[in-house]
Amino acid sequence: MSDDLAALLARTIESLRSAGIEPEHLAERRPARRLGPIQLAEKLVPAGRAWRLGELLVTDQGVLLATGIVTRAVEPRQFAANKSPSEEARRELQRAAVRGGFPTGAAVNVDSREIETDRDAAGAMTVALPDAVVNLEHYLADRVRFAITPGWD
Repeated sequence: MSDDLAALLARTIESLRSAGIEPEHLAERRPARRLGPIQLAEKLVPAGRAWRLGELLVTDQGVLLATGIVTRAVEPRQFAANKSPSEEARRELQRAAVRGGFPTGAAVNVDSREIETDRDAAGAMTVALPDAVVNLEHYLADRVRFAITPGWD
């Protein structure tokens, strides 16, 4: 990680902490497995904390991640009418967060991955998001402002 990136992420973290913004949970998947005659379901286990800033996560250790899947640690209600595979997978991920011991209602980020930065022609740090390449410093500043002042446009 470059010194510039480390300094930018440190400033971002300090701004969030100063404003009292709490980081969310990061999790790793522990696959389902058999323990003798007992079948253990998949669970999500703690893997640190990070602030979600749009499409990016900044860990409390100063690492930049791409957002993966975000869920809540809740016991979902059963719905007889909606048994689509995608909805059931979403509910199972919520249950996996509960099995991992996350606090009820907590946001849990899973399947996030470290992301690389680049430099544009002017030397500014950039990052590729799903629909654009953006100036990282401006993007983080905008997202921090939004986190501190919800509803800001």
